[in-house]
Amino acid sequence: MSGDLLKDREQCFLILREAFKKELFTLDPGRYKGGISDFVTAAVYGTLTYCYSIDTIVKSASGKDVSSMDEITSVIVRLGAWQILFSDKVPDYAAVSTSVDLARKYRKSSAGFVNAVLRKVSDLPSEKKDLSSYKPETRVSLPPEIFGVLKKSYGKDRAISIGEAFLKPSPLTIRFDKNKISSDSLKNKLERDGFSVSEGHLTDESLIIVPSDIPINKCQAYLDGDFIVQGESAILASRVADPKRGDLVLDCCSAPGGKATHMAQIASDDLRIIALDKSPDRAEKIKENAERLGLKSIETGCADSTTYDTDLRFDVVLADVPCSGLGLLGRKPDLRIKLDYERIQSLIPIQEAILNNISRLVKPGGTLVYSTCSINKAENEERVNDFLSKHDDFYADDIRPYLPSKLIMDEKREEDAKGGMITLLPDTDLCDGFFIARLKRR
Repeated sequence: MSGDLLKDREQCFLILREAFKKELFTLDPGRYKGGISDFVTAAVYGTLTYCYSIDTIVKSASGKDVSSMDEITSVIVRLGAWQILFSDKVPDYAAVSTSVDLARKYRKSSAGFVNAVLRKVSDLPSEKKDLSSYKPETRVSLPPEIFGVLKKSYGKDRAISIGEAFLKPSPLTIRFDKNKISSDSLKNKLERDGFSVSEGHLTDESLIIVPSDIPINKCQAYLDGDFIVQGESAILASRVADPKRGDLVLDCCSAPGGKATHMAQIASDDLRIIALDKSPDRAEKIKENAERLGLKSIETGCADSTTYDTDLRFDVVLADVPCSGLGLLGRKPDLRIKLDYERIQSLIPIQEAILNNISRLVKPGGTLVYSTCSINKAENEERVNDFLSKHDDFYADDIRPYLPSKLIMDEKREEDAKGGMITLLPDTDLCDGFFIARLKRR
């Protein structure tokens, strides 16, 4: 194995091993001496994204269950199989030989086994390497219990469409304050640092960027406080909250501060925002972002939103609650190996507790915005409808006036938005999956 090939494959293996073993995943170049190559990024994301499909095809080809292999062998097999099945830049023989070399270094006794399994995957006829010939959950590389959540929420055909959209990596999106810097000026600054830049799909205060050799948090525009990294769907939550000058605002589960800083900018930094997070480290991140963006109206605090209490009553309360993250599968491929039905269900009581607790803090006539980065209706519409059935002092408020004109609206979405709720989906909206509900206190 050549030095460069060994370096790349070994780096992939070490990152993936950490992801599978410790549920810790990051591709932050700062953690790795010499940075991360494009191949490593593609291979790591690809192996995590297609893990379920890989396991299914490997078992079909070899009769071997990847999940029953030891943790080193399973990572090597999955990485090698991804190269064979999904990479058009790696010849099959190279994928097999480099995987065997990795096994010889990290689990010598399994080198022959790795060779045999991957050769059987390589020898499969083309139709057996084509995901469209498999069951829907394999086509979209989601375990049956997770695909079942999408199927229950949207029906089989739409679940497949959503799942296929999640197979594509989500773009990196940033939000900027149009009153501080123009789109053209920000584009020019980013392009000088080597970034490719295009307009956002939904909003005129967002840009989609392709990373350069400079880390996003080291470029001049970031250091100057010109933008914050935030998905387009999350940007809409603050627009739906619609804070005004002079308002008192509570932002629960706020870190890293995307929504708090956006609400401050919407109201020209002329309001008071209390931004809370349960983690002291994450609460500190809100403060750092507010200071970098030059915002004075945000006060940070460390508090659990299921029990937080205060004598204050707020014009706007925004709760972006802990959730399964099902809307982020295109951005966080490691969720595919972490999520299961039990974990998703365990979040629902927390969502209920937060909603019930913070609703007390909304003043009469005030606004309560509930949002998640999930597209599971049990975490979204069902939670809101259950809340409204038990709190007749709240009602769902028409959300349509706050939505961007670029958003595609069919009859069903019009009806949902009129009823105070909107779900963003990756196959139609070209963004992360996201749910927003706007409620008003009578």
